[in-house]
Formats: sequence, C-alpha cells, structure tokens
Amino acid sequence: MSSKRRDAEHEFLTEEEFRAWHGSVRFVAAATRAVDEALLAGHGVSINEFDVLITLYNAPGRRLRMTELAQRVLLTPSGLSHLVTRLEGKGFVARVVDPDDRRSFFAELTRAGDRQLRRCRVTHNDVIRARLTERLRPDQLRTLGDAWDAVHDERA
Repeated sequence: MSSKRRDAEHEFLTEEEFRAWHGSVRFVAAATRAVDEALLAGHGVSINEFDVLITLYNAPGRRLRMTELAQRVLLTPSGLSHLVTRLEGKGFVARVVDPDDRRSFFAELTRAGDRQLRRCRVTHNDVIRARLTERLRPDQLRTLGDAWDAVHDERA
C-alpha cells in the first residue's frame, strides 16, 4: 500500500504524518497565544516584542543591524521598524547609527530592556513549562528535542 492516501483528486498525509504535522501546528498556535496573552497581561509586552528583546540579548554586544534582526525574528523590515519604534518608546531598545555606514542602524538592548526581559522570561518559561515540559517525561523531552534537531538539520 502506498504511504500516501488518495481520494479522487485529493492527496492526504498518512495518519502518522498528519499526527506529527497537526500536533506541531496545534501546539505552536496554542503555546504562542498563551505566551502572548501572559506577557501582555503581566508585562505589557507582546510575544513579538519579547522575541526582539531576547534576540538582541543573545546577539554579540546586545545589538544587531535592523536588517539582520528582521530576518532573525521573521518580520518584514517595515514591521520590525514599527515594533522597534514601540520598544524605543518604552525605553527597551535604542536605535544606534552604524559608525561604518551612517545609512544603517543597529537596534540595541537597553538596560531597561534587559530588566524587562528578565521579568518576562519568568512568565515565558512558566507558560512553556505548563504547556510542554511538565507534560512530558525527561526521555520524551530528549526524543522531542532529537526529532526537532533532525527536522532542522540543514544537511538533510
């Protein structure tokens, strides 16, 4: 029997493929919504703002060119620009002119942004633990991590 079901002109995933795909989509959607709601309620920060803060925190010198930051947080340059403007207004991010190319800007995490990120991480981690890590045994977490490593393996 073929690994792919066909019904008239429709192609379906196998049951195993569907469970893996649909489960990941459902989890990501629910977890993203839950993290966003918790961050907004607890800190007035959206999940996209949190993503920018944590990405800058993990960057060398706590800053990135706007174009690179947009790529890393999966936003359009225009969308990132609006988001960074909001974060600047809150004092969490500063735009810094690139001394080597005065037409370019860096987004840089401020001290206030670092403090806010520290507070937000607790909320973020609580939601992730409640929705994922506390629901799985350690061996299941390792298996899930291994599966995601295989999915993201660029050599495949």
